[in-house]
Amino acid sequence: SEPVNVYEVTGLGPLRTRLQRAAGRGLTKFVGRQREMEAMKAAAEQAKAGHGQIVAAMAEAGVGKSRLIFEFKAVSQSGWMVLETFSVSHGKASAFLPVIELLHGYFKITGDDDPRARREKVAGKIVILDPVLGDALPYLYGLLGIVEEPDPLAQMDAQVRKRRTLDAIKRILIRESLNQPLMVIFEDLHWIDDETQAFLNLLADSIGTAKFLLLVNYRPEYSHQWGSKTYYTQLRLDPLGKESADEMLTALLGADAQLAALKKLITEKTEGNPFFMEETVAVLIDEGALVRNGAAVRLTS
Repeated sequence: SEPVNVYEVTGLGPLRTRLQRAAGRGLTKFVGRQREMEAMKAAAEQAKAGHGQIVAAMAEAGVGKSRLIFEFKAVSQSGWMVLETFSVSHGKASAFLPVIELLHGYFKITGDDDPRARREKVAGKIVILDPVLGDALPYLYGLLGIVEEPDPLAQMDAQVRKRRTLDAIKRILIRESLNQPLMVIFEDLHWIDDETQAFLNLLADSIGTAKFLLLVNYRPEYSHQWGSKTYYTQLRLDPLGKESADEMLTALLGADAQLAALKKLITEKTEGNPFFMEETVAVLIDEGALVRNGAAVRLTS
């Protein structure tokens, strides 16, 4: 009896992660991570000088791994080529999914490009980068699903093809870092597939003398083989301490002294987890327990 809104799914949108969606609404004040930011800036300076670095942010869900990298990139990306990708919870079943996402960004491939347009973008960029890398094209085409028939690699042993594909991508990225410092971001490695892990292992072994900064994040259950490398730094992110949690809640709720007890309760219940703190405030507002009045928030009763 009443009009309803009807929606149609047409494809993937530009906002792919929770942080990207949150950024569109406006992010909460970034607090309590000065030590980690300084460590990442120091690593970036080393990488710019030709001493490649790997920096990993490790934390439980919601503590701020992605936000840390987001904030670092925002203040540090000038002068860098930045490539980003991420793993998804169902990604272990899809070989090379984050690598393909990374290459789509590098070659500026969009969902509207047909196979020919994709081949032209890949071939054009490789020729400009370094014609010597032309032998990598069949492997890139195969990985990106844009092979022209007949496939020149169809009869190649699968393991040999995989190894040469990984090496081709590595060579391209290392060569690109000669033109300008390269920052490559891999997020949520706890969901990574085996093929992408093999690529990261190869990359980690290859960047020590390149202008290359590899930024990754993951939860504590993830493990890797890079811990002994002299150019590897792990940053463990803990939940926010009392002072930082209060600063964040003041940014969310305002400085009304009547909310002091509520702030203390939220900090205790969420154990200083920034995501849980944001969600708790959002639920209280949605349910009407809190009412927003401009930049401030007040209790309804």
